[in-house]
Amino acid sequence: MKPIYLEMNYFGPHAHSEIDFRALDEAPLFLISGDTGAGKSTIFDAMTYALFDKTTGDREAREMRSQFAQPDQRTEVTFYFEQGNFLYKVQRCPEQEVFKKRGIGTKTEKSQARLAIVDKVFGTEQASLATKPVDVASEIYGLLNLSAEQFKKIILLPQNDFSRFLKSATNEKEEILKKIFGTAIFTIFSEEVRHQYTKNNQENAALDSILQSQYSSSVWTEEEAKALDECPENEKFKKATEFLEQKQLQESNARDLARIAQQQVEAADKAYEEALLLEQEFLEAEKAQKEYQEKIVEQATLYEQQKKAYEARSWAQQFKDILRDLEEVEKEREANEVREAEYRLKAEQEQKILGEVKKHEQDLGQKASVFEEKDKAIEELTRTITQAEQAEKLIRQKKDFEKKIVHLQLQQRETDAPLKEAQTKLEQVQKELLEEGVLQAEKDALSRLKLDFHQHLSPLAEYLERLKQENQGAQEDLNVAEGNITKLEQEFMLKQESYQEKRKLRQSLMIAQLQKELEDGLPCKVCGAIEHPLAQAQLDVSDSDLKEAMQQVDKAQEAFAAAEERQEKAQSELERAQKKAAEKAEALQETQQKFDQAYRQFCQTHEGRFPEVFNRQELSNIFQAREDSYKQKSIAQEEGSLEKDKLCVLVEKIEAERQALVQESDKVKAQLETVVQSLAEFGQLQPSQTLKEQKVALRQEVDNYYTECQEVREKIVVLEKRYAEQKAKHDERLTRIEEQKLKIQEGQGMIQKALAAPNAWTNDLATLKKWLSEDKLPEISKFINTYELEEKRLNRALAEYEEKLRDKQRPHLTKLREEKQALNARHSQTQKTVVELSNTRQQLETTVAKIKQVLETQGKAADKAREITKLYNAVAGKSGDKLKLETFVVQHYLEKVLIYANQHFINQLSNNRYRFELAKESANKRRDHGLDISIYDNETGASRSSNTLSGGETFIAALSIALALSEVVQNSAQGVQIEALFVDEGFGSLDQETLQKAMTALEQIGENRLVALISHVEEMKDSIAQQLRVEKVGDGRSQVKLFSK
Repeated sequence: MKPIYLEMNYFGPHAHSEIDFRALDEAPLFLISGDTGAGKSTIFDAMTYALFDKTTGDREAREMRSQFAQPDQRTEVTFYFEQGNFLYKVQRCPEQEVFKKRGIGTKTEKSQARLAIVDKVFGTEQASLATKPVDVASEIYGLLNLSAEQFKKIILLPQNDFSRFLKSATNEKEEILKKIFGTAIFTIFSEEVRHQYTKNNQENAALDSILQSQYSSSVWTEEEAKALDECPENEKFKKATEFLEQKQLQESNARDLARIAQQQVEAADKAYEEALLLEQEFLEAEKAQKEYQEKIVEQATLYEQQKKAYEARSWAQQFKDILRDLEEVEKEREANEVREAEYRLKAEQEQKILGEVKKHEQDLGQKASVFEEKDKAIEELTRTITQAEQAEKLIRQKKDFEKKIVHLQLQQRETDAPLKEAQTKLEQVQKELLEEGVLQAEKDALSRLKLDFHQHLSPLAEYLERLKQENQGAQEDLNVAEGNITKLEQEFMLKQESYQEKRKLRQSLMIAQLQKELEDGLPCKVCGAIEHPLAQAQLDVSDSDLKEAMQQVDKAQEAFAAAEERQEKAQSELERAQKKAAEKAEALQETQQKFDQAYRQFCQTHEGRFPEVFNRQELSNIFQAREDSYKQKSIAQEEGSLEKDKLCVLVEKIEAERQALVQESDKVKAQLETVVQSLAEFGQLQPSQTLKEQKVALRQEVDNYYTECQEVREKIVVLEKRYAEQKAKHDERLTRIEEQKLKIQEGQGMIQKALAAPNAWTNDLATLKKWLSEDKLPEISKFINTYELEEKRLNRALAEYEEKLRDKQRPHLTKLREEKQALNARHSQTQKTVVELSNTRQQLETTVAKIKQVLETQGKAADKAREITKLYNAVAGKSGDKLKLETFVVQHYLEKVLIYANQHFINQLSNNRYRFELAKESANKRRDHGLDISIYDNETGASRSSNTLSGGETFIAALSIALALSEVVQNSAQGVQIEALFVDEGFGSLDQETLQKAMTALEQIGENRLVALISHVEEMKDSIAQQLRVEKVGDGRSQVKLFSK
């Protein structure tokens, strides 16, 4: 990742700052300088925020919004960077308060983000990658393969925290380095080995559980289970196999016994079945004999009676049709005699009515001449009615026109009052309406008042309130800093005295040690002299005493350096607090004066009464009252205009109605005069209604006469036809009656002759009719046929049974059944024994097979389990060196980093005193130690923890590792490309020589990537050509300027 261009809008102290990193890429490195609090570190905050939605400190993104930003001034960061072969543009806006689009007040706008590939800075977007904050975060992580924390640790050495990576624990270093060097494959491999190891252990445990469950299964008897439990583990399978073979032999013997019992049961079953068949034949013979007695012998007499009854009824059947026909003819004759009497009576009645109607027809013919005269009178009345109706119509028109004239005159008078009232109201409304310019002037004055307040006075008042709060906070910080400096000065004096005492002690011990090593004739290791007048040591010093003294001096030096650093830090904080408090007080006073002047100017500029002292609530009430007054006037003006328009329309409408009424009245008067002239031509006539009633009465009388004549003629025709029909029906019935009498006499004679014959079964006609009405012939015939068939069937069956059972004895079924049941019970018991032994044998076979399968599986898996366990112990760090595979791989990369740091940086920066090495296992035997870094001190010839370094030494060591890490990652074929490095402060703790060496090392790094130094050290300002200067411009604002020497 290489920064290209950064733009900050209302972000921290930057109202609008742009940084083109391409202009800073000419020199190996560039400097970011400025006063404390000006916003130097905010530049890296902006880049980190744009990429990860986080800052380098503890503040949240929304807290980075400039305190002086107004709701219409949006906080936004735009960052262009190169990654691979593409140029990316990322934009972010935090959650912030902005003006509402409608109405007054503000609203909270949610955070926004966008990531895209562009062709150049401010160029065309080539591909949109994400448009939501969460999606942008995911895409950035995929591009850089770094989280926000890892990004800050690798690319930035932050202020007062250079030792974060150097002193971090092994697990923290491991997570960072795994991401940087792309060692995820080893993590995946380790997880897979761990999974296989766990799976293998679970499978072995499952197999052991299955094996024990088979040996302790309920299929074994108590004796067998006890024997298996006492048997050694390696002999259990053999013992189980022996038990299975015993069960197989027992089952074979039981099957032989069951087979013999089966044969005996089959023989008994066959004998019993034969006996059952014989017994069945004896029973069938007895049943046939009994049935012959009941159906043949006992029914013989009834059979003879039924035969005679059948013959008699069969003879009677020949008369059935004749008797039925005679009965039907007799019924028809009786019905015809009744109908003949009815027809005769109706014909006589019709003849009498016809005579009366013909006489009435003659009477009507004599009145014809009278009704012809009445027809002529009706025609004359019709002409007179037409003239009367025309005259009456003209009279009605005359009355209508007279009424209409009166009505129109009334309508004209009714419009006088509304017209006058409308004209009066119109004049009053026109007087009450205001001129348009007056209301518009009031609206413009109100708009200028609100605009002036919100644009100038309100933001200044909010800023003044924030300054008051910041001033109070600065005073509190100053009080705390003053208390800390006093406490730390006392601590510093104590640590300094302790260090001087221990240093003197070490020097005296070292001198004594050198005195002990002096020998006459041999040169001194210090001055080279051969003679040693002071060779006699004044103190008896051992190596352990000297070593202990040196350790105490180192500890005291470290404590002294730490106290000095804390004092310097506290002094710096006190100075910053004092400066901040003074700045805040001065800014507050200056802003208060500006605000007071602005408020006075505001009150003078706008008309009206305002409070002497600024009060936002009172001013808001005044604004609201003026706005309400304007709204009421505006509403009243609108309502008056509408009322005026309505009245104008009403006046015009009433005047138009009056004119229309006058014209209509003149028209009706002319029509009335025409009607009066026409009416005079008709003279005196009866009312048309009277004439119509006379005409209707005559017409009714004439119509009734002609109708009656027509009805009489039609009635005569109908009566003559009906009389003829009745006469024909009467004659036809008389003929039928004579024919039916003759037919009845012939049938009765035939039946009497048949009953008197010698072969007749009866001479009585009543008996003959009874036989025919009962209809028992089918029943009698069925009985006879059934009897004869049963007699033949039973005779034949009895003969067959007599032949079959000749020379045979009846069997003893009870004895045979008891013998059969005893054999079946014995067979069932043997069969049950076989089933039980078979089930037990099958269960044992299954159990033994499972045991054999488990043993074979365990044998096959044993070698694999040993290999997996060995591999797991190596990967999980459970072998001799207790180092996990992932840690070992990452350790390899860290060793490359430390070797590079030793070769290129740490020796140069520490005057060949220090070099890095991986720490050996500590005394507490903790396992995660493989990435701890130790410092080998060439002066003492021993390694020590990086935690024992002083502040300046820690900075040198951390800088060396950071620079080396950047180089090794760049040279690696895997992992992330880091093309930028930001070093934030820390140079103030270096002496001139070390500072120069650090600069040289950074320049070497800067040949291939962008290196930025954030510092306010004067020597660096003089020696670095390319500089970004962050300058305060007042009101909490800062600006960035590019400076080249």
